[in-house]
Amino acid sequence: MRHGTRLASVSAVALALLVTACGGDPKGPPPPPPGGLSAAKAAPTGDGQIGPVQAPLANPLRIVVLNDGIPESGVSVNWSGLGTAATFNPPSGTTDANGIASSTWTLPQEAGTATAQADVSGASGSPVVFTATGRPGAATGVALVSGSGQAGGVNLLADDPLVVLVTDQYGNGVSGVAVTWVVTQGFASVPTVTQSGTNGRAEAIVRYGALTGPVTVTATVAGLGSTPFNLIAGHLITVQNNEFVPSQLTISSLANAYVVWKWTPTARNHNVVPDLLAPTPSGNPTDGPHTYVFQFTARANYAFYCIVHGGPGGQGMSGLISVN
Repeated sequence: MRHGTRLASVSAVALALLVTACGGDPKGPPPPPPGGLSAAKAAPTGDGQIGPVQAPLANPLRIVVLNDGIPESGVSVNWSGLGTAATFNPPSGTTDANGIASSTWTLPQEAGTATAQADVSGASGSPVVFTATGRPGAATGVALVSGSGQAGGVNLLADDPLVVLVTDQYGNGVSGVAVTWVVTQGFASVPTVTQSGTNGRAEAIVRYGALTGPVTVTATVAGLGSTPFNLIAGHLITVQNNEFVPSQLTISSLANAYVVWKWTPTARNHNVVPDLLAPTPSGNPTDGPHTYVFQFTARANYAFYCIVHGGPGGQGMSGLISVN
């Protein structure tokens, strides 16, 4: 009995050694890789192209569909993309004998990065995603963005630049367009020409002249039109907490009698009211930043004060303007 047990044990050991020597696994061979459909980009992919908005890209987008690693024909593929008016030709189709499907992508109207995808139902790797960059089209318009309506002190720079936006027909900013700036009313200086940047915006910094009054600066793009900016230059009085700076101001001519009161950003709860009839009250006390403009039309001495922190007759926060 012990002799038979010994033979069985030796046989088991020999069998294990034989399996190991042959590179096998006593638990059986590893399972085969998973099969089924898979989708991926096919070279040349058409990915990463650059082209004009609302225009077909030069090269089609291409994918390949495999079944257990073998090209699969007749598989349905649907193409789609984000953005306004993006299209595909064809929008759907089937793979050819090489498992390839392709479509020509017309980019959306929005400039910048655009995204498209190919969907294959039930395939791993689906959707297959592509990107492209849309360039703006030719410039077709120019519009005012900001900077109009401000007021500042004579001989000083305006607080904010004048800004226009140059766009294509879809509203995308167009770079590299020359914008001409001209002072068409009043006294000021601006750059002669600036170029629109990558966002389509062009800017000009205004320096007010030595005389007060309305200032108009016109921005023009050749062939596209012009847009005016309206500003006012005046003798500057700064509204600070509990004081006007300067508190006394002499104006030598009625033709030069605009005054600009400008609240500092930290000024709190101030206004401008007259001792008598002028200047017209600026309104309720308010915080800075804030601006108030008044044109004097008669020669006289004009006392004013803050209704919260001053009073008639030069009490507290007050000032005096003499127009000669």
